[in-house]
Amino acid sequence: MLRRIASSLLSRVLGAVVNFTLVIYLGRYLGAAQTGLYMIGFGAATLLSTLARLGLEQIVIREGAPLIRDAHWHALRRLYRRALLTSLCAGIAIAVVMLALNGLIAVHIFHKAELGDVMPWFGISIVPLTFALIHVPFLQIADRPESSIAILSLWIPLFSLPALLLVRPHTGVAGAQVFLAACVVNALIAFVQWRRFIARKDARNAHGSTLPDPALLTPAMPLLVGNICQMALLWIAVFAVGMTASPSAVGAYSVAQRVALTLSGFLVPPIDALVGPRLATMRGDKTREEIQYLIQSISSVLFLSATGVFIVILLYGSEILKLFGGDFREGYGALACLSFGQLAIVASGSIRPLLIVYAHEKMIRNTMMGAALLCVISCAVLIPLIGPLGAAIATSLALAGEKVIEGIIARRKLGISVFPSASFYAQHLKVWLNHNAGQRRGG
Repeated sequence: MLRRIASSLLSRVLGAVVNFTLVIYLGRYLGAAQTGLYMIGFGAATLLSTLARLGLEQIVIREGAPLIRDAHWHALRRLYRRALLTSLCAGIAIAVVMLALNGLIAVHIFHKAELGDVMPWFGISIVPLTFALIHVPFLQIADRPESSIAILSLWIPLFSLPALLLVRPHTGVAGAQVFLAACVVNALIAFVQWRRFIARKDARNAHGSTLPDPALLTPAMPLLVGNICQMALLWIAVFAVGMTASPSAVGAYSVAQRVALTLSGFLVPPIDALVGPRLATMRGDKTREEIQYLIQSISSVLFLSATGVFIVILLYGSEILKLFGGDFREGYGALACLSFGQLAIVASGSIRPLLIVYAHEKMIRNTMMGAALLCVISCAVLIPLIGPLGAAIATSLALAGEKVIEGIIARRKLGISVFPSASFYAQHLKVWLNHNAGQRRGG
């Protein structure tokens, strides 16, 4: 398992590097103002694609992992078709609505008429983006974590970067067009990888054909609300800054957020890609103490790894932002605050897959709704007082509070402590020191 985690982590790190390079390129060639318009459109497409997937991802993992374990291929194919068709229909409907309301969104909500040229391309991209990302949980349960991570975070920036180098855009419109093309390529790759997996399986498994179809939308609804709130936590502040500040301020804040997201972005998804399906198969077979040990081990490794990155961002954040252009250095305060919130996400480890496996979707939904509401209220209070820095503080407080509450829920409902205690670290440090001492004596 450690080797698969390392491989998934490598894919995520590569994606983070490519994405970081892409944002640097956008910042330097588009400037802060056009980058701000691009990021508003990108945020809208990302958030609405989450809405289109209807919270089905974790339900697919929970219901699909046992199907693969027991070789119920007929049932798995039916699950795939139902999830894909449902999310695609939702994605198309959302894209149509976004295109119809484009002028209203640009002029009356964001007060930026030039945004009307950017948003349609991001609206169309919702469909291929939804198609690609609904394949991610299926590839995870198929034991293809590297492929799922690549679809989630690698292929779009990897295709976009050379395309932008060829096009050399000077407006957010050209950047949005390249993003749409990259989403189409990503969707094709996702489909081919799933077909390669499922084509090798026995389609004549009559045993699997007798299984009833599990409910999808009913258990997914709490997760849909939760996922929207989770994505909203990342974009509420961007949209709020966009409605109250200049495009340049939006660009500086958005880039600071993208840098901060690397703290959790390249660590958590590779782990969850493996741990989610693993927990689904462990439930009922392993004791809660064994599951707690797995969760705490993951949390401790993630926290220690992220702390080093957090310190680097605090010390050299201003110089990192300077890579995007001189206009972006004003985002350092926001970067420091946002990094704190991302550190809280990393420290919680795989808490959300744990709660989903034990069917606590409604608890997750309520926690996320509370965090999103806290973020909105905090933004309304702080942004008029201190500008984009207030948006960063609001986001970080909401993210940290959300994870603390989810940890309390796991402790009370499951009897599983997610956050390692000081004695946990001390015990493992003692084991490590004794191991090293034994090696030195043996040498």
